[in-house]
Amino acid sequence: MTLQALSRPGRIGSLDLKNRVIKSPQTTALANQDGTVTQRLVNHYKRLAEGGVGLIMVEYSYVDDDASKSIHAQLGISRREHIPGLGWLVDEVHAAGAKIGIQLEHCGRQKFLGTAPIKAASEVSWDYVESQYGQRPAPMTEAEIAGVVAAFADAAERAYLARFDMVEVHAGHGYLLTNFLSPHTNKRTDRYGGSFENRARLTLEVAAAIRARIPRDFPLSFRLSVTDYEADGIPIEESVELARRLEEAGVDVIHASGGHHALMEYEVSPWYMPRAPHRWGWEKIKEAVSVPVIGSGSLVSPVVAAEILESGSADFVSLGRAMLADPDWTRKAQEGRLLDIVPCIRCNDGCLDRGLNVGRSTGCTVNPAMGEEYRYPVEPAPAPRRAAVVGGGPAGLRAAAVLADRGHEVTLFEPGPLGGSLVAATRSARKQDLADLRAHLVHQIEARKVTVVAERADAAMLAGYDLVMVATGGVARPLDGARHARDLTDPGEVASPVVVAGGGLTGVDTALWLADAGHDVTIVEAAPALLANREVFTDAGALPGLLVEAGVKVITGTTVTGADDGGARTADGGSIPAATVLAATGYTTDPALADAVRETGAQVVVLGGARRPGRVLDALHDAFFAARPA
Repeated sequence: MTLQALSRPGRIGSLDLKNRVIKSPQTTALANQDGTVTQRLVNHYKRLAEGGVGLIMVEYSYVDDDASKSIHAQLGISRREHIPGLGWLVDEVHAAGAKIGIQLEHCGRQKFLGTAPIKAASEVSWDYVESQYGQRPAPMTEAEIAGVVAAFADAAERAYLARFDMVEVHAGHGYLLTNFLSPHTNKRTDRYGGSFENRARLTLEVAAAIRARIPRDFPLSFRLSVTDYEADGIPIEESVELARRLEEAGVDVIHASGGHHALMEYEVSPWYMPRAPHRWGWEKIKEAVSVPVIGSGSLVSPVVAAEILESGSADFVSLGRAMLADPDWTRKAQEGRLLDIVPCIRCNDGCLDRGLNVGRSTGCTVNPAMGEEYRYPVEPAPAPRRAAVVGGGPAGLRAAAVLADRGHEVTLFEPGPLGGSLVAATRSARKQDLADLRAHLVHQIEARKVTVVAERADAAMLAGYDLVMVATGGVARPLDGARHARDLTDPGEVASPVVVAGGGLTGVDTALWLADAGHDVTIVEAAPALLANREVFTDAGALPGLLVEAGVKVITGTTVTGADDGGARTADGGSIPAATVLAATGYTTDPALADAVRETGAQVVVLGGARRPGRVLDALHDAFFAARPA
């Protein structure tokens, strides 16, 4: 299909936009601790603007200094002292060719900082905060509610004075306004609780107060969750009615997504969730309002985004993680360069699991320069060299491309299909995001002067190279009598019942793939629980449920020691009947090749899983930071 819809001009209120692509507001933790703007934050948004996006919505910004700040290094808009830095940010983005808005937020019960006071509609807590910090929300008094309404209006005026092009209120994703909107979190008995009329009162008061404070031609957006996906939460019918009333209150656009933090797989949908999961809901809102609707949530593919616009499903598309992965997403999509787009794989690793969740700034698995824009350019090498890369997995492919961009003469040795661990990882149709990454990485090799040799390299073959990068991946730990799970390419190659020995990500992934193909599968894990080796939180939280849905049986606290004709032998002397036993017992490293090549006098660098078994983030970051200065 055509991608032309992405390039069509659009309008929100009085604001003309050069295209229909919007960068979603997404916290970066790049501000100072007092909420003021930093050079890193300016660089991040300036780089996004250079990528051709029509409108950048700056991350959520806290509106008061009482209880609205959510996370470390969050951007602030609570005081006049914030305006100079915000104005600087606006000017830089405008100079780079994009329009810019800012999102206003009160965290409510979703206070990652865990510090008192936590204020919300009711005492219903978010268990993540309560379990870590022991803090429960205090129900807001009506005087405090009035103060929050005034704080939102004050903040909106500051956004106008800083010369933003529009302002947005966060009324979704489980923050304060959603705490009032959702019956799941609102147990009040006063005029702010109970009926929809009462639960919507605060949101509508905020809209009215802002519209009374800022000029009518200054566009106002509200971001809503179509639902929070709780059984007793926000029904879509109420979201539709709220959108109608917000339009009547002078709101110029509805920005629709879904979920909240307690059900993170809906808010920041991982790889195993469908793309555009909230489409069903924003289409109902669009039918009910005449203002534009922005569709948001896992729109990582230009084809998906363009189809949404072309079909009239939404008026604009909003992308978050996809533009962390590639700030040039818009321009490349408009030019039809789909394989040049660095794809978001929806892993939630660099941005969340090893980013915000551990107190760092936001990062990105596939974009090592995210949050450090302009600091790590890939520049021509002063003295080009003959370089060999051994291994065509994610680390090897990325390293070879960077070395070629530096001007080195690069040869890539890979005896199998390019992609390495991604070949096995993309066996399942569930892994469409990783399949896109593999296609992108392979295309980058094909588009450069890299010689690919389809052989397994040894030290003799590598003699004469100035630089050798070993990216052969981790070595699968053997299990007596069993085939390794990652070596399986066709579910028809095995017979049921199947025992998968090991309940890490490889084991779980293999079990789901085989169960989807109709096999009877049992996972046997030595630890007390599956995915116990520090897996990404969205995987660890949801994959066990997917196994149940797929009919996979799970045995924990049991070690498989080998396989024979009867099935899987266990450490306690028992046996689990199986026609096929697959090993998914982890990976180790083998330094033999690197040691042998060092003896030839070449510079040797070991990358990715060959250095230390890890995830895609480790492989890609390792490769980039090793090859960039080489």
